[in-house]
Amino acid sequence: MHISESFQQLLQVDQESAWCDALFDFGRGLGFDRCLVAIVSNPGMGLEQAYLRSNYPTDWRSFYDTQKLVHVDPTVAHCVAHSTSLIWSPGLFRSGPQQVMYEEASGYGLRSGITLPMHGPRGELGILCFVNDAKPSRQFDQDVAQVLPELSLLRDVAFQSGIDFALMGAAPDGTLDLVRPAPLPSLTMRELECLQWTMAGKTSWEIGRILNISVSTVNFHVAGFNRKLEVSHRNQAVIKALKLGLLQ
Repeated sequence: MHISESFQQLLQVDQESAWCDALFDFGRGLGFDRCLVAIVSNPGMGLEQAYLRSNYPTDWRSFYDTQKLVHVDPTVAHCVAHSTSLIWSPGLFRSGPQQVMYEEASGYGLRSGITLPMHGPRGELGILCFVNDAKPSRQFDQDVAQVLPELSLLRDVAFQSGIDFALMGAAPDGTLDLVRPAPLPSLTMRELECLQWTMAGKTSWEIGRILNISVSTVNFHVAGFNRKLEVSHRNQAVIKALKLGLLQ
């Protein structure tokens, strides 16, 4: 499945189960067997009240909740204080309780992973984790670096689409009445090309090389589609363009 199709699934589904399936399938497509997403939709809420969905082993989730490991987990602490992604390593789990937690998690196949923080404009907090049973290694770090642009964009898409479920919850029939944005002005052909390559994770320099134009010209077109789509940065532009069907 094309990347944009996966993103469109997340943005357009109105059933929570379908949204989770699309998110988990995307992770599996990148080599991650397990995925977790948690969103604290109100700054006044405690971490234990987060909206949380995952395909982690049920026994592990039960152990995690019973032992209140949310207050021990270094990946959670990172997401509260930072916006940068965090690749797991055994050295991350420094204290005794954290080391015990990591050993237990490894027994459930949660050995290596990446955590991506999500921060909303009104103080919302989110966590997106992709995990597998691979042994921590330099090769794993290199593999994650290869897919990090896609994961970073997915993080924004997951937050944009998941906040509806976190705020409203599923309706009795399992659907939500999600508001669709109104059509926006058409983009020029060059703006669409730059936006398409932005979705593929290319930098302005790389786009310039591909399209045989200068970096300043690429940035001019980026500023153009940001302005027309009424967003502040290029990842937001990709998400909005996907919702409107401007990208395929």
